[in-house]
Amino acid sequence: MMILPVPTGGKDSIELHTISYRKLFDDLKESVQSTYRPEVYANSYSLRSAAFSSRDTLEVFDHGSYRVSIAPQLEDLLRLDQSVFDLTPDLYHFFGRHYNREFSFLCCVLKPGLHSYEPLCYSHPLHSSGKLFVPTMHYHVHNGRIETDVADWDHLIYSTNTSEKANLGFRSNYNNEIKWNRFPSDYQKFNVTSVRCAKITGHQKNQDIAFELW
Repeated sequence: MMILPVPTGGKDSIELHTISYRKLFDDLKESVQSTYRPEVYANSYSLRSAAFSSRDTLEVFDHGSYRVSIAPQLEDLLRLDQSVFDLTPDLYHFFGRHYNREFSFLCCVLKPGLHSYEPLCYSHPLHSSGKLFVPTMHYHVHNGRIETDVADWDHLIYSTNTSEKANLGFRSNYNNEIKWNRFPSDYQKFNVTSVRCAKITGHQKNQDIAFELW
């Protein structure tokens, strides 16, 4: 199960897109090169005990390789179909500690029995800060203990029109000429000549990333 916080004004502000191009990120990885220089960096909700009727349960719909629900606000996570999404009280409290009412939540699980799947693609309005928000905060339970302060990262993040340095303390190289001839014609964007690429790995502070835009 994956639950992504999304800066939005409500359910209708999240738009899902269909991408049948399953090698998208493989080709991105082959088309741009990453540089990475690490640096040193040293509103709460309660789970309501309410019974929801079937009409209160959030819709679950199919999108590509996924089953999806959209929770417009934090408390709407309590309306997830528990036969599809296993929302624990600890996970609900985790989101309540870190996300205010500017966020909705995109909830998805892979359909069973798939041997390959396409990327999950969605769009939404910018955060009120004007920054590009990337949901990278991890929630893990290890040996019965919830680990929230640090996490093991293994991410490649691609962006355009963003500044060199994000809040996490990494720098990424923007002078990556992208080779569009590797991509299907429907995905070639010749007006985009450079893509910023950042590789973040290892034991890092557990938080989301926010890029300044230019």
